[in-house]
Amino acid sequence: MTADAPARSPRLSRRLKLALLALLLLLGLIWLGLAIAHRLTHVSVQDARVMADQVTVSSRLDGWVTDFHLTEGDTLQRGAAVATLYSKPDRRKLAALAAGVGAQQARLDYQQARLELAQRQYQGGLDISREELDASKAAEQASQARLTQAQRDYQRSAKLLEKHSISQQRRDQDYYRYRAAVAEHKQAKQEVAVNQAQADNARVGFLNGVQVPLPNPTILRQQIRIARQELAEAQAKLDEERLRIADLEVKSPISGVVNKTLIDQGEYVSAGQPILMMHDPSKLWVEANVKETDIGQLRPGQPVAISVDAFPDRHFSGHVAIIGRAATSQFALLPDPNPSGNFTKITQRLPVRIYIDKGPTELIGPGMMVEVDIDVGADTVSPDVAHTRSEKDAQGKRGTAG
Repeated sequence: MTADAPARSPRLSRRLKLALLALLLLLGLIWLGLAIAHRLTHVSVQDARVMADQVTVSSRLDGWVTDFHLTEGDTLQRGAAVATLYSKPDRRKLAALAAGVGAQQARLDYQQARLELAQRQYQGGLDISREELDASKAAEQASQARLTQAQRDYQRSAKLLEKHSISQQRRDQDYYRYRAAVAEHKQAKQEVAVNQAQADNARVGFLNGVQVPLPNPTILRQQIRIARQELAEAQAKLDEERLRIADLEVKSPISGVVNKTLIDQGEYVSAGQPILMMHDPSKLWVEANVKETDIGQLRPGQPVAISVDAFPDRHFSGHVAIIGRAATSQFALLPDPNPSGNFTKITQRLPVRIYIDKGPTELIGPGMMVEVDIDVGADTVSPDVAHTRSEKDAQGKRGTAG
């Protein structure tokens, strides 16, 4: 027994080594097969970056910055104050313009009060002149009746005098009454003409030939129209100054994070000068420059596994959103037109935009390096993309039905 044990031990060790070698070879073949399968069904990019829309906040006006305390990394809500410019002269001008609007409003109220009083005065003058005209016309009609009667009495007296039926004195009395009636009727007609002229003059603001204290209402209405236009002009200037003062406080156009500040408190900024740069952390994406030899395998909606270099233990996933159709070399500052005729073929890269569907996006920011693994062999698109497409299709059907 003791002699056979040393002989068996080398055999067992050789078998164990062969088994381990076979196992390692099998694992290597499996790994190689998986790697080949992964290479055939995935497109990987090692130098992708996190991107975002960089919003540059600027001032619409010139001025000294009196309040600015933001630093990189601060969070701002939409409409929050970014910086405040010097505004004392503008506020004084605003107070003066507000006083001017008040004065114009008081002038308009004064003209409207005058119009109301003038309308009453005008109507009263018309009523008086109309009554006087009516009275003079009635008096003229009465004098006409007396004239007719006096004329008849005189004619009858003249005939009776020829027959010696009345005395000469009686005929003379009737004659003088007739002449008096003629004069009275003529005076009544003149009074009608005078009152008619006064009634006509009353329509243009004259009573008994004298200008009344207030102008004609038609003139006052035109003055009120002018006063309203002046009030509107003063109000427009006031609103413009209010807008200017509002613009002296620069506000955030979006909700986001400050990337870089470009000024300090106390500086003088010009209109359009950048104050800071910021981005919306909820609208991040990954931009990967994919080789042109692989771009033909990509389709919008394909799922993408994303690995952020700064957080290798965190899982991110997304989908292909936009596939560029122009190589990045076309936008180089110094393009190579190759005028000499010498040619070295270089594989070009095209930008691919990848939207992030899942993962702690609050931890990442623009410019961070990531690695992406695009599953080009997937039969279905990303579930988030499919859900979005179904919502759009449903909205489209509702719009068509409407």
